[in-house]
Amino acid sequence: MNVAKTVRLESPFPHADDSRPLLDPDRIRCARETAGFSKVELAKLLSVTPRTISNYEEEGAPLGKARSLADVLGVNPSFFTGLPGDPSIEDLAADRVWFRSLRKSSARQRKSAIGHGRNALLFFHWITDHFMLPDNDLPDCAEESISPKQCAAVLRDEWGYGENPLPSMLNLAEAHGIRAFSMPDVGREVDAFSFVFDGVPYIAVDTHKTPERIRFDIAHEVGHLLMHEAMFTEADRAVRDAEKEAHDFAANLLMPERRVEALLPHHASLQQILEAKRYFRVSAFAMAYRAHILGRLTDWEYRSVCSELSARGYRTGEPKGIPMETSQVFTFIAQSNHAKGISTSTIAEETGLSTKELHGLSFGNLIAVTGGNKSAKDSAGSTTRPQLTLHVNTRMNG
Repeated sequence: MNVAKTVRLESPFPHADDSRPLLDPDRIRCARETAGFSKVELAKLLSVTPRTISNYEEEGAPLGKARSLADVLGVNPSFFTGLPGDPSIEDLAADRVWFRSLRKSSARQRKSAIGHGRNALLFFHWITDHFMLPDNDLPDCAEESISPKQCAAVLRDEWGYGENPLPSMLNLAEAHGIRAFSMPDVGREVDAFSFVFDGVPYIAVDTHKTPERIRFDIAHEVGHLLMHEAMFTEADRAVRDAEKEAHDFAANLLMPERRVEALLPHHASLQQILEAKRYFRVSAFAMAYRAHILGRLTDWEYRSVCSELSARGYRTGEPKGIPMETSQVFTFIAQSNHAKGISTSTIAEETGLSTKELHGLSFGNLIAVTGGNKSAKDSAGSTTRPQLTLHVNTRMNG
């Protein structure tokens, strides 16, 4: 008697076999958005139907799909399963993020940027498991009655700088509990952005700009964190011009009114504008605009200064500008991991992120961590997390 052999074919629909463990559907969606793919595009790359991708993101995917998904989406297979205690990265949604250039970027680019922000949450979760970072001690300026100028003055007073030029904005942010990370390239249209997650403030920094403009971006995002944390709905955001408020805050934080007026006379010359911009460590155009707003330049003088600055190359750069600010947090982590033999690939496996992504989020620091395959949990037999003490130059420039 002939016996027909039954061959079981793997179903592309995960819910067809509920007894099998599945990959996390939210993690699949997050990875796809970060990579910048639509469902149709991902389906073509995996040689499946768009409906299959929808099922993956609604119900989960079979464990056997982890490698193929990881290869296409640029993560480690462990990204799709996660670990107990990992942050719920899918909770970081667009309405909780403040973008520096919202109108310039496409929805896909913003989703990709938010995806890198979610990856930063995983990275910092790993970091705080192994290092003690400074706590958030930013003042609360959320009341509508507090103007951006007043809020900037409050922060300067808290930081003890009076009206003197601020040192490294990146180091100041890190020292006061802000988790700052560099943003992998998702297109020039996407600028810096910020958000608060589980009470912790984060700032994504676009490192493709000049150091002077990066300083202003960080100050702008600090303004959002101080003044707009509770403004999440469209109705809330329609009540106030949050971008203008953040811009005004940054201008007052970096270029205090009374100090600008003390340095620049009425009808200031181009040379005086350039000297002031070096003093405050801001871009020439930011300094010229500030001088105009404070009445140190007339409309005609401001246009003339801008024209001359463009002719001298300041529209696209900052000739003889300041050095790039460096992250004390990621420099310390890279050096510590290297000393303990903890490789970037080990961190990648434990976070589910690729080494390329870790390099992109860490201001390029983790690319230098080589050698060793030791787990961070097994390194040097230590049972306590090293505490990172950040030192910021507090010398006053009178």
